[in-house]
Amino acid sequence: MDMADSLQRFLQEENLAYQSHPHIYETSLSKLCEEMGIDQQQVAVPIVLRSKRQAFLMAVVPLSHNLDRSRLKALLRREFCYLDASEIATWFLDCEPGAEPPVAQPYNLPCIVDRSLLMQPRIFMRPGSHRQLISFDQEAIKVIYQNFPKAVISNDSASEGLLLAKSLNTDITTPRSINDVYNELDKLRRIPAMPALAFKLIEQINDPDINATQLAETIELDPSVSAQVLRYASSPYFGYRGRLDSIQEAITRVLGFELVSQIAFGIASSKVFQVQLDGPIGLKSYWKHALYSAVVAQSLARQIDDSELLNPSRAYLCGLLHNMGVLLMGHLFPSEFMLLNRMLEKRPTTALHDLEQELIGLGDAQKLFNIGHEHVGGYLLEKWRLPDDVVASAYYHHDETYQGKSKHYVRLIQITNRLLMERGIGDMGQSQILDDDFGKELISISSAEAVVSNVMEMCAEIDNLADYMAA
Repeated sequence: MDMADSLQRFLQEENLAYQSHPHIYETSLSKLCEEMGIDQQQVAVPIVLRSKRQAFLMAVVPLSHNLDRSRLKALLRREFCYLDASEIATWFLDCEPGAEPPVAQPYNLPCIVDRSLLMQPRIFMRPGSHRQLISFDQEAIKVIYQNFPKAVISNDSASEGLLLAKSLNTDITTPRSINDVYNELDKLRRIPAMPALAFKLIEQINDPDINATQLAETIELDPSVSAQVLRYASSPYFGYRGRLDSIQEAITRVLGFELVSQIAFGIASSKVFQVQLDGPIGLKSYWKHALYSAVVAQSLARQIDDSELLNPSRAYLCGLLHNMGVLLMGHLFPSEFMLLNRMLEKRPTTALHDLEQELIGLGDAQKLFNIGHEHVGGYLLEKWRLPDDVVASAYYHHDETYQGKSKHYVRLIQITNRLLMERGIGDMGQSQILDDDFGKELISISSAEAVVSNVMEMCAEIDNLADYMAA
């Protein structure tokens, strides 16, 4: 998708001309501006707000500026708060998260526009996709915003006074500041690139002409990944009683093409992270949680047996990778990660998500841990161009209000996490109770419990495999 359908219809109805500026997939607007030579003052971004009386508003400001809510309050005589990512998604159902266009009419939102945008000769914006920008000349911009009020509603983010205020009082939970953290993450040279084997596997997963022999040859390039896949396929859980001597046999006799490729990708992608081995969120615990989540999610998807809702192999990958933000945080900031590990050891009934908000760190580490492992993991998987369902499962697995296009996979992972929480597996503490209504649109709790009980019969195999993968 290069443009949201509703935006495209609006531009056609208004007969508005625009220029397309395609680019490789990129979530950071600031980085994109730098690469394409675009002045950030010429880039319009939307900020969606809500008043205390549930009135919604889109504020359109330049990328180079920050919204001044105090000034907005004085102008409109009401106070606004930011919407979180899941609330924004409900307004922009045809857009990729973070690529919402600053055009209010297709989404039936009231709007206010920063006056400085109308002074630019050309304005650039996201059209609902992270794969292109579109731009309009001044006349078209005047038509787009002709029915909306214009005012000075933002401040130049480069001003010294604003930077000082941000350093003293940063609300890290706002979508605007989350995007700022993502932009800062883009600048860190320590963000791991997708490993070569994982990249090759993703290419093959998406290539309909690749066969089992070619997939096996790719996996066998890494003996450690091959050994782990064979060990997994030989587990009693899958019921194969013969001997497996090759990856191709694991594919054709036991696991199938999709599942082998997903397992191998998960193993290969995690090998780039340097994370402490022990502790509640150390590498051993991570793999234990990841493998249990993957097997349970896959088993639930099979029980639900509705290919239009859930693909079991995709469910497996969602479960395996949904917590990868934990690995990235540990890789980037080992000292703070060690402290968080100790906090969780002392307070095992507290959810990791809650402890991250309490962590006292410095600079980028503080910001990263405060936005939470789910946003960090979603950021990484999005940068690696994983399927949307996998990315969403990372971003939203703690957000029970999420209603985007990947809602069934996200809910599946949430059910999985709650079921595992009751068995002391994972990082949710004892913060949530699995009641009979939760997830009933997919599966009844009694049926889900029966599935997990079957999975728990292979505890020894999963635990051993987790230890092996962490070593």
